[in-house]
Amino acid sequence: MGKIGHVRIDDRLIHGQIVAAWLSVLRSNTIVVADDKAAAEPFQRMLLEMACPPGIALKILPVAEAAAWLCSPEADLPKVLVVLRNVESALALVENGVAIEEINVGNVSANARKTKYSKSVWLDEADIANFARLKEKGIYLEVRVVPNEKGTELFSLIE
Repeated sequence: MGKIGHVRIDDRLIHGQIVAAWLSVLRSNTIVVADDKAAAEPFQRMLLEMACPPGIALKILPVAEAAAWLCSPEADLPKVLVVLRNVESALALVENGVAIEEINVGNVSANARKTKYSKSVWLDEADIANFARLKEKGIYLEVRVVPNEKGTELFSLIE
């Protein structure tokens, strides 16, 4: 199995930064949205399809199906951008056999239970525990909003 082109946690899924910044830098030809909720909701699927640029293949799959596809010979992994809504989905991919070396933590939105760790990353204790599990598996966790921004290792912001 090859290395996945890029894995990003961004609860907005596909939006302007993904389309304008990340796709061009990564030269990806496929976006995999690995998200149970998006895969199950026709309206959200339609919005994601509308946001995807022409010429880019889009797969909107429940996390378990995304894991199976990413582990299949069909996936041209170096050209794939995987977008996840949350850390739980990232952990589920790894637990379903997907080899991930690095995760870009791009956007985890605020809510009343979460603490701010960067301009775009708000986490609660469960998030931190799940990120710690990924780190224990040897996965590098980098907070970075756009490609031309300097990344920061996630736990350097937490500790």
